[in-house]
Parts: sequence; C-alpha cells; structure tokens
Amino acid sequence: MHELSMVKAVIDALDDLYEANEWSAIKSVTLRVGAMRQVIPHILTFAFTASIKGTNLEGAELVIIPVPIEFLCRSCGGRWGESDLGYLCPHCGSKDVDMLQGMEMDIDSLEVEE
Repeated sequence: MHELSMVKAVIDALDDLYEANEWSAIKSVTLRVGAMRQVIPHILTFAFTASIKGTNLEGAELVIIPVPIEFLCRSCGGRWGESDLGYLCPHCGSKDVDMLQGMEMDIDSLEVEE
C-alpha cells in the first residue's frame, strides 16, 4: 500500500506549511495525482483520513484530481496518452519521446482558515 507513504509525504509538507503560515486550520487539500503513480483514489483518501486523526489536519477534506498520461515525440511532435501507452511514438515509431504528464503527486491547492 504505497498510498500510505505518499500520504505521509503530503502530511509532512502540510504540517510545515501550517506551522510557517500560522493557520488556524486546513479545511481542504487538493492533490494532482498522475496515472503512472498507480494510486487507488479511495485507498489514498482512506489513508489520508486515518493519518490526520489527532493532528493539526484533523477534519481536512482530500480532493484528488487525476492527471492522465501524456507523451510527446521529439521527432514528429506527435502526442498520445494511455490509449497508445508506450515509449515508441505511434505516429512515426521514434524512441525519442518525453513524458509530459502522468507522474505528478502535487499539492494543487489548499483551503485554510487564518
């Protein structure tokens, strides 16, 4: 259950922000989570809810924004996603590709009480 280690990293970052900004509460946390992270949203939510009990974050809501996989071919400029998943361009066959998105695990936004 790698979701628990991800939640721990998020909570550590939120604790630092909470302390540095002297907020009275964090009400909501929105995460952008890439498909390559292979996160199961309800398990991530469960791990978050269980992990914040008794902390400064208790009662905070977790919102997850899924980010699909997207590749870009440097050779032909073609773009593709999960339907043609792979590191070969389905347009020209090139191996010269970049993953544009899909590995995110970012705090997108917070709703706080000051």
